[in-house]
Amino acid sequence: MRPTSYKVVAAVVGLIGLSAIPLSAHDFWIVPDAFQVASGGELSLRTVTGVKFPASESAVAANRIARMRVLAATPAGDAPLTGFTVSGKSLVVQHRPTGAGQRVIEAALVPSVRRMSGDGFARYLRLEGAAALADRYAGEGRLPADSIDMRSAKFAKTVVEVGMGGPRAYSRVAGHPIEIVPLSDPSTARRGDTLSMRIMWQGRPLAAAHVHAGVAGAANDSTEPDLSLISDTDGVIRLPLHRDGLWNVRASFAAPASTPLTWDVAWATIVFHAGQGTGAPGTSRTSDSSEIVATVERLHSAFSRGDSATVLKLLAPDVIVLESGGMESREEYRRHHLPADIAFAAAVPGTHKVVGVAIQERTGWVSSTSVTEGQYKGRAVNSAGAELIVLSREAAGAEWRIRAIHWSSRRRTP
Repeated sequence: MRPTSYKVVAAVVGLIGLSAIPLSAHDFWIVPDAFQVASGGELSLRTVTGVKFPASESAVAANRIARMRVLAATPAGDAPLTGFTVSGKSLVVQHRPTGAGQRVIEAALVPSVRRMSGDGFARYLRLEGAAALADRYAGEGRLPADSIDMRSAKFAKTVVEVGMGGPRAYSRVAGHPIEIVPLSDPSTARRGDTLSMRIMWQGRPLAAAHVHAGVAGAANDSTEPDLSLISDTDGVIRLPLHRDGLWNVRASFAAPASTPLTWDVAWATIVFHAGQGTGAPGTSRTSDSSEIVATVERLHSAFSRGDSATVLKLLAPDVIVLESGGMESREEYRRHHLPADIAFAAAVPGTHKVVGVAIQERTGWVSSTSVTEGQYKGRAVNSAGAELIVLSREAAGAEWRIRAIHWSSRRRTP
């Protein structure tokens, strides 16, 4: 069975911007002292909490950090971060990454649990910047009337470059309940570009999410409000970068948990620097690696939507599809396995994670893993999958087309 990506149609409305405005949320960010560091050089990472990016109102207690890691292009290069110290109003950790390549820094705070009345919960959502979300739930009759346990959790990410060039890591998924995953490479982004990101909730794309983004210093310009974006049916936002500088993006979501007396509220941020002029050697204003990853993501999205026309459009005329010891041409795949693949993708939930991206001249390949779990035609499905997709293009600037796909899967055991 093939790896898939999935859509979750949900309403996430009324999230606030990142500059200081009335009733703004207390966000949690990771701000590095530099977005480019030499291999073996010291990188200082500052955790920031507050309402006016990138200033911090108070240092997070070290015991509130549930996890903080460095993610490389592949899991083999991942490393935990420890040894926190307090510097001013920030909690700081030092790290010396080795080997050229991009890194994603991710952190999760220990969730807090508060007993609240139904009215108090609605007030909390409004005070933390999700007023329209509270209004929507109230209009649908979904806000709790009785006391509840509110579980609140915050998550943060940033992207840095080590040395010059090396493999990309920006699309690595940290596994946060709510997460912002770049589909375009932030290290090559600059003023005038559009940066694509996907909003995820519980590992699935979150549609209709209201997301806000701001750049440091813009809060002092009354003519330049923060940008407000809404994710599409695949959970994707497209952020137009009108300034170079230090950017962050914020999203949150609230939903009933496993019991009607518990609600989960989660917050996610990502920080990057536009216009820094770093990235893989030879990259253009639009990263080739981001383009081929986006092509693969469009393929998975088309499967989940039942959009066979888009699937076939992305496949080159001479594509070869390899699976379960068999080999099919484009026409054979269209007639035989494509309808079944679309039906399976729509019926069984799963997660898909890019673990490697490589490009040589006009050829690129993307390797991914997946976990698929659910019911299909009365049969339990619980499998781990691997995928390798090879792409090419005729010339610089041309569209990438898929030339070969190799899918494999095995049953997961407890």
